[in-house]
Amino acid sequence: MSYTEIGHEHLEKLEDTHILLFHEEQKKAEEIEFKFIKTGLDKKQTCFYTTNDPKKLQSRMEKFGIEVNNNIENGLLNIVHIPKEFEEYEKMIMSKVEGLPQDGKIRVVSTHYFDFNKESKTESMEEIEQCVDDRFHKIPGNFICSFHVPSVDKELAPQFMKNLLDSHHEILFLTKEEKIEKFSFV
Repeated sequence: MSYTEIGHEHLEKLEDTHILLFHEEQKKAEEIEFKFIKTGLDKKQTCFYTTNDPKKLQSRMEKFGIEVNNNIENGLLNIVHIPKEFEEYEKMIMSKVEGLPQDGKIRVVSTHYFDFNKESKTESMEEIEQCVDDRFHKIPGNFICSFHVPSVDKELAPQFMKNLLDSHHEILFLTKEEKIEKFSFV
C-alpha cells in the first residue's frame, strides 16, 4: 500500500481532527492534500485550501482531477490566497478561522511554505496553531496543517516541531522515501 493510500485511508477515518502533516517534498504532500480535498468535494463538503499562489495551485489541482472551476462556482471549493510574507499571514489567518462555516462538515488544508528562519516566526506560528486548536471544538470537520520541514531553520526545527505537536490531535510524517508515520494524541 502506498503512502497516499495509507494517508488517505487513515484521514477518512478521522472526525473533527486537527492534523499536522510534516513533509520534505511538496509534490508528495500535495497528493495527500488533494486526495483529502477531492474526497471532501465528492461528499459535498465545503473545502478550503490556503496557498501563496492560487493560479499554480488551481492548475495542479486540475491535473490531479479536481473540477476546480465548477467547485469554486458552487461554493464547495474555497482557495484562500495567503500573503508571501509571514507577518501578513499572521494578521489574516485568525479572522479566516473565525469565519469558517458551522452548518456542515468542512475540510481545510493550510499550507505553510514560509522560511521559518527566525525564532520570532516559529513562536508566532506556534501561537497561531494554538489559537486554532483552542477554537477547534467549533470547527465541524478536519483541518490539515501542512509544514515543509526543509523550510525550517535546522537549529529551530526540533523545538518548533515539538511545540506544534502540542496543538494538534494527529501527526503524519511524510518522508522523501515515501514512508508515512502516524501518531495520534486523541
